[in-house]
Amino acid sequence: MPTFITTRAKLILPAAASAVLILWPAVLSAAPAVLPVSTEIATASALPAHDQGASNPDSVSLHEEAKEAQARFERFREARIPPELGGFGGGCDELVGRFCLRFEDGEDESEWSVPEEPVEFGMARVRVLRELREVHNQIPGDSWILGQRVFYMGEVGDWRGAENLIRRCGGGNWWCTSLLGFVRHGQGDWNTAADLFTLAKSQMPEGENFLHLALLLDPDALEVYEGSSDQEAAEERLWLLSDPLYLVDGNDRMTEQYARAVLVRMRRDSVNPYGVDWGDDIEELTLRYGAEKAWERRRAIPNGTLQDTRSIVGRHHPKSQEFLPPDEALVDPAEVAAGDWTLEQERPWTGYAPPYAPDLNALETQVARFRRGDSLLVAGAFAPEEEDVATDARRQQTRNPRIVDFRARRNQDRGAQQARTNPFGRPIEEPEPFFPEEPEPEGPVQSGLFLIDTESGVTHKVLGEGPSGAFQLKVPNGRYVVGIEAFSPDAKQAWRDRHGLWQDPLFPGLAAMSDLLILEGGGEIPTSLDEALPTALPAVRVRVGESIKVAWELYGLAIGESASVRIGVDQGGPGFIRRLGAFLRVLEPDSPVVITFEDAGPDVLGTVFRAVRLGLADLEPGEYTLTVEIELPGRETMAQSRPLLIVP
Repeated sequence: MPTFITTRAKLILPAAASAVLILWPAVLSAAPAVLPVSTEIATASALPAHDQGASNPDSVSLHEEAKEAQARFERFREARIPPELGGFGGGCDELVGRFCLRFEDGEDESEWSVPEEPVEFGMARVRVLRELREVHNQIPGDSWILGQRVFYMGEVGDWRGAENLIRRCGGGNWWCTSLLGFVRHGQGDWNTAADLFTLAKSQMPEGENFLHLALLLDPDALEVYEGSSDQEAAEERLWLLSDPLYLVDGNDRMTEQYARAVLVRMRRDSVNPYGVDWGDDIEELTLRYGAEKAWERRRAIPNGTLQDTRSIVGRHHPKSQEFLPPDEALVDPAEVAAGDWTLEQERPWTGYAPPYAPDLNALETQVARFRRGDSLLVAGAFAPEEEDVATDARRQQTRNPRIVDFRARRNQDRGAQQARTNPFGRPIEEPEPFFPEEPEPEGPVQSGLFLIDTESGVTHKVLGEGPSGAFQLKVPNGRYVVGIEAFSPDAKQAWRDRHGLWQDPLFPGLAAMSDLLILEGGGEIPTSLDEALPTALPAVRVRVGESIKVAWELYGLAIGESASVRIGVDQGGPGFIRRLGAFLRVLEPDSPVVITFEDAGPDVLGTVFRAVRLGLADLEPGEYTLTVEIELPGRETMAQSRPLLIVP
């Protein structure tokens, strides 16, 4: 969760792991400068000019009266946030203008929930809404007041009242249309929200831009975007690939970003709880992390000076994570390898938690490509990632640019110590529950395999039920993003895996080999892909001493054409495959588990399916690469590899 500190205010924006943004006191000579922003952003009109109103010559003074009411509420909220003794030591993970961003590792996000708002805050909000309404009734064309009323109604979830208010705004006004999109997004109607934001963009005056990606994308992604020959198409691809779940109708990550753009325009000319003037840094942080979910006040230990040590802390959802695709996906999504498209949970550059599934984790999958004439058949087995594997994966997450973590080890040690003892150093004894907790019943789990054509954006899908299983989907040859998902609406939990793949047509007279498919070791040897797929492993993870089966298909063999088959295992995981190349001969003469045999040629033209059982008793725990080489007389050797993890 990020945190900001001013001379008297500090804000925390939460991500999956909490983060802290520090706004250094203005008196410090080393205070970082505000990040430069394009002239277009700085000069763009925030809102349509409020109606000066020939019918009401006092509209200017009434507008100022409304602004004072809004400022009075925010000062009231800031002054009455209950204080807690605490401090934020250490350096910054990232500087954003006046703000220092730090992620608070070790917070138990599973225990965090939005705290109940103090009663006096609700009473004060009712009062400011009444005051704004009274002024707005006298100058109904004031767009700023309309935005404040919608904002504060949205804070308490009064979306119906906000929508009724906006509908009196009149048609054809881009700000009214934008506010209605903001409200529909808050209601979870993401398809309608997307249509409204699109309409609002078309209603904007020339030169106005709704959303500036310069403040949203990380430096590498921004460089790719700005270098694109068609930025409009690149933005469409960005949001298509950012959709958290294709199983859920609508693209809530896209409409969330447009709602944040509306939020920026609401708050830009308003008083905020941090007690500082609006700046490009706050705008960037709002676009990256959205609105705060809750507020706290921290008071650091006095430092012996007259400097005010109070700070305001604004919290975001602790399970926020990065849904924007990796940089290379903006160039060619089909080239993103399996395992490279992860949901950054510890150091997200942007943060978002889908309301329908804030607990969204990795899905273990095994995806393989097969040929069916001029078409591509994608087969995928899947199951939710095991908890211990998921924890290890999160620990190994790649850090975002400009982030240096000086505190991870220290926080780990401190967290372990606090978990064992109370503040007085005595061991903590967990009380036994009087009645054992019974697991809550879980509803149905939806699942699906999706293939998105990276050229046309057309989506192909096959749907099913259950958190694990296997799918087949046939599509034309081409370049795709493949996604496999499982979603439990009742439990608000989901799992997904996403990466790229492609397949080119096979020219007549050439031979080809499918991907490898790793199967369970027991049972009969399958004789076709249909028989093999139900036994495919969702993750190629095998315990020491267990056996597996490996299956593949061959295409373009002549009748009676024999093949020499060699199967072996080399040390090294997915990175080893990428370094050497999927179609290179990677087996060494002394590779373990080497099997060599002659495969008699087919009796008829067509697809040749093969499967063999392998014993892995000689392999120690670790990462390996299983490779199958096919050598045809007078032809180029074919090879396919698959990562293999041996566990104790």
